[in-house]
Amino acid sequence: MVWQEPILGPEAGFRARAKMAVAGTAQSSILGLPGQVREGRTADLCDCPLYPGGVEEVLEGAKALIRRAQVPPYDVARRRGEIKNVLVTASPDGEHLLRLVLRTTRALERIREHLPGLLSAHPSVVAVTANIHPEHTPQVEGEQEIHLAGAESIAVRTGDVTLFARPQSFLQTNTEVAGELYRQAATWIAELAEGWEARTAEVAPGPPRIWDLYCGLGGLALHAARAVPAAQVTGVEVSAQAITGAREAARTQQIPATFLVEDATSWAIRESAGDGPPQVVIVNPPRRGIGPELAQWLEDSAVPDVIYSSCNPATLAADLAAMPSLRIGAGRFVDMFPHTEHAEVIVRLHRRPSAAAHRARQP
Repeated sequence: MVWQEPILGPEAGFRARAKMAVAGTAQSSILGLPGQVREGRTADLCDCPLYPGGVEEVLEGAKALIRRAQVPPYDVARRRGEIKNVLVTASPDGEHLLRLVLRTTRALERIREHLPGLLSAHPSVVAVTANIHPEHTPQVEGEQEIHLAGAESIAVRTGDVTLFARPQSFLQTNTEVAGELYRQAATWIAELAEGWEARTAEVAPGPPRIWDLYCGLGGLALHAARAVPAAQVTGVEVSAQAITGAREAARTQQIPATFLVEDATSWAIRESAGDGPPQVVIVNPPRRGIGPELAQWLEDSAVPDVIYSSCNPATLAADLAAMPSLRIGAGRFVDMFPHTEHAEVIVRLHRRPSAAAHRARQP
């Protein structure tokens, strides 16, 4: 196994998403960390150096909107008030998506009345939504999203593609590092593609296939499709909003990739039963990992190569233990969250020759 140089990024100005809880009063609101506000500490962190340029100005604009619309901040202890959180997504090109997390819809009319002032003062804000979160829970947002102004998504240039993030779709916090991670996966897949012609008949006839399971907004799948244009690239994700963004990215950039709203595990098992396994499977699961069912399918399949992008080394280790036929050939540490102990890893797995021969002999 070869551990390559870690993927590092800047230590300031890297957080593409600001998640701020609202405290204080409607006349003088304070934006701090959600945990901080829940504990009764109310230091204002609009000027946090982790956010890229422009975010502080948008947060100050949100505070002005709260004051003009007279929207009372949510009091955690008393369970009263309306606005809970202010969320800002920033693109590398200086555009912003603003989301206001509200307990109810009572303040919407006042917010709409004063919203033109914010948009005029902050032209970088390309979209504004209200998220309705009535429950008294530590969760930052609720399920209902109401579009208030601007576009349906924000374009986020990441690596060699542009992703289209909608309000509730997952977006990597560190855009620069995420782009390098996607490029690394594409580089490995391009290297693998050089040897596919000799193996194609052993695995499946027709064009080589790449599956990106848990594809999210399609960052890995889109990079893979650019790296190997002859391949049939399919991204699978349970979030319909994320898939809408992935399809928009593929369409606007004319990248040949297909995206489906499906459960990744169920789809992979069902699809391989019909046309057989692909040449490469990419997995980029949440912190819980891919789980025993998908790990067992990968272990029992004839998939020769897997790219595993993990945000939790502990569950990566558990998944690897369940797939002894696959060995790590290369890996890189990914510093997605500087100043923390959080670690992400991307590894390139290859099926051991003896295991591959055994799978090929199975009926």
